Amino acid sequence: MKVLFQSKNFKVGKILEDFSSKNIQSGSIISFLGKVREFSNQKKLRSMDIELYEKMAKHQTHQAINSLFEKIQIEDLLIIHRYGNLKPGENIIFILVASKHRTEGFKFIQEMVIFFKKKITFWKKENFSNISQWVKEQK
Repeated sequence: MKVLFQSKNFKVGKILEDFSSKNIQSGSIISFLGKVREFSNQKKLRSMDIELYEKMAKHQTHQAINSLFEKIQIEDLLIIHRYGNLKPGENIIFILVASKHRTEGFKFIQEMVIFFKKKITFWKKENFSNISQWVKEQK
């Protein structure tokens, strides 16, 4: 299990290949890739600033993972979440789950994405051509 918070972008293909090779015994490798959208509320996004207090974000993430481990059996996990100034089309979050069967992997990722949207403290500011505004509610 590995959780990384970083500012630099990452190569999805290489990470997926390495994770899959490491989990050769698993029957399922499920992934989720979240990216910066080009539009928000029908306005063209110039960039998005993501801020976090890393120590708190790691603590909250590990709490979420431990809670999910109690009800969903998986074999391995990798989460990469970016912060800093990100442009439309850039990667924000990549979650990889290795499990015996696909059902567990899909469930785990779905629940983990919900945790990241609603329970883990990030501050997001959307930058448009003429205004910047903090994101209030996560969907």
